[in-house]
Amino acid sequence: MARPHLTAPAAIVLLVVSACANTGGDASNALRDEPPVVVTDSSGSRLHGTLLDPSLPRPTQVLRDTRAQAFSLADRPADEVTVLFFGYTHCPDVCPTTMADLAAARAQLPAGLRDRVTVVFVSEDPERDTRRSLRRWLDRFDRSFVGLRGGNTATEAMLRQLYLPETERREHPKDPIKHPGPGAKHHHHGDYAVEHAGVVYAFGPGSSAVIYSGGTKPSEYATDFTRLLQGSTK
Repeated sequence: MARPHLTAPAAIVLLVVSACANTGGDASNALRDEPPVVVTDSSGSRLHGTLLDPSLPRPTQVLRDTRAQAFSLADRPADEVTVLFFGYTHCPDVCPTTMADLAAARAQLPAGLRDRVTVVFVSEDPERDTRRSLRRWLDRFDRSFVGLRGGNTATEAMLRQLYLPETERREHPKDPIKHPGPGAKHHHHGDYAVEHAGVVYAFGPGSSAVIYSGGTKPSEYATDFTRLLQGSTK
């Protein structure tokens, strides 16, 4: 019997996790009027994530990093795995957990492979996430992590290309916002939440692309990154 397949938009919607789920956001707007892309059934892949076949291209938009330098995911070394996640530093749960897991996964890799894995965090909260505060927050996990400031038309285009829901600002969230960093008790940058997708993308050599929903263990990320770098995904 042939294995079932899903189009990429439908599969990604199923994997979308709202980082601030207390607002009950609708992920249906992740469906776009684009040609369908087939998602390889998990039984046909050696990966813990979902391998897209054919893969989605890397976003070409240019954003600024924490040093104000231009950064494009499309302009990365051909032998690198580039990991992409959208969020914000005031996120109470999914963002710090995901960054901690990716840091632990990267630490498990031998040095030769670790240097070929770049984790990119795109902040969708430019009002509070300045270059300095974003850099300070990322350094708590891994100093090699790349921080980009989004929340603009460029990231809106990126989200559409990746079939992810639009980022939304939510005033007066159910759970109180935890302001990160020194002087948090005296932080007056607003108690709004940013509802965003909780999907992790990994773009590997040979135009491969893998998506992960919540619950992936650091060891599973590390195994997949190794297989992507070695070209042994099937």
